[in-house]
Amino acid sequence: MILKENLVIIYVFLLFYMDETFIGLKKFMTLLPNNWLAETPQTLAARRLGRMSAERERISEINCNVFLASDLLTIL
Repeated sequence: MILKENLVIIYVFLLFYMDETFIGLKKFMTLLPNNWLAETPQTLAARRLGRMSAERERISEINCNVFLASDLLTIL
Protein backbone atom coordinates (compact mmCIF):
# COMPACT_ATOMS: atom_id res chain seq x y z
CA MET A 1 0.00 0.00 0.00
CA ILE A 2 2.79 2.41 0.82
CA LEU A 3 4.29 1.95 -2.62
CA LYS A 4 1.01 2.83 -4.31
CA GLU A 5 0.62 5.98 -2.20
CA ASN A 6 4.16 7.04 -3.02
CA LEU A 7 3.51 6.54 -6.73
CA VAL A 8 0.41 8.71 -6.54
CA ILE A 9 2.35 11.46 -4.76
CA ILE A 10 5.14 11.29 -7.34
CA TYR A 11 2.62 11.31 -10.18
CA VAL A 12 0.85 14.41 -8.83
CA PHE A 13 4.16 16.16 -8.26
CA LEU A 14 5.34 15.41 -11.80
CA LEU A 15 2.08 16.64 -13.29
CA PHE A 16 2.36 19.90 -11.38
CA TYR A 17 6.05 20.29 -12.21
CA MET A 18 5.56 19.60 -15.91
CA ASP A 19 2.66 22.06 -16.07
CA GLU A 20 4.76 24.81 -14.48
CA THR A 21 7.66 23.99 -16.80
CA PHE A 22 5.41 24.18 -19.85
CA ILE A 23 4.03 27.57 -18.77
CA GLY A 24 7.58 28.87 -18.27
CA LEU A 25 8.67 27.60 -21.68
CA LYS A 26 5.62 29.14 -23.30
CA LYS A 27 6.42 32.53 -21.75
CA PHE A 28 10.03 32.23 -22.87
CA MET A 29 9.08 31.27 -26.43
CA THR A 30 6.91 34.37 -26.82
CA LEU A 31 9.98 36.53 -26.16
CA LEU A 32 11.97 34.95 -28.98
CA PRO A 33 11.83 36.41 -32.50
CA ASN A 34 9.81 34.51 -35.09
CA ASN A 35 12.91 33.39 -36.99
CA TRP A 36 15.03 32.50 -33.96
CA LEU A 37 16.02 29.16 -35.46
CA ALA A 38 17.34 30.79 -38.63
CA GLU A 39 19.53 33.28 -36.78
CA THR A 40 23.00 32.16 -35.82
CA PRO A 41 25.13 33.86 -33.18
CA GLN A 42 27.17 35.46 -35.96
CA THR A 43 24.16 37.29 -37.40
CA LEU A 44 23.09 38.40 -33.95
CA ALA A 45 26.60 39.71 -33.25
CA ALA A 46 26.64 41.58 -36.56
CA ARG A 47 23.32 43.19 -35.76
CA ARG A 48 24.61 44.21 -32.32
CA LEU A 49 27.83 45.62 -33.78
CA GLY A 50 25.85 47.52 -36.40
CA ARG A 51 23.72 49.09 -33.73
CA MET A 52 26.81 50.00 -31.71
CA SER A 53 28.56 51.59 -34.69
CA ALA A 54 25.43 53.55 -35.56
CA GLU A 55 25.35 54.85 -32.00
CA ARG A 56 29.04 55.81 -32.22
CA GLU A 57 28.43 57.56 -35.52
CA ARG A 58 25.53 59.51 -34.06
CA ILE A 59 27.62 60.59 -31.07
CA SER A 60 30.57 61.60 -33.26
CA GLU A 61 28.20 63.55 -35.52
CA ILE A 62 26.95 65.47 -32.50
CA ASN A 63 30.54 66.18 -31.44
CA CYS A 64 31.46 67.41 -34.93
CA ASN A 65 28.44 69.68 -35.04
CA VAL A 66 29.40 71.18 -31.69
CA PHE A 67 32.94 71.86 -32.89
CA LEU A 68 31.71 73.33 -36.18
CA ALA A 69 29.29 75.59 -34.37
CA SER A 70 31.99 76.82 -31.99
CA ASP A 71 34.36 77.44 -34.95
CA LEU A 72 31.69 79.48 -36.71
CA LEU A 73 31.16 81.57 -33.60
CA THR A 74 34.87 82.31 -33.27
CA ILE A 75 35.10 83.31 -36.95
CA LEU A 76 32.19 85.73 -36.63
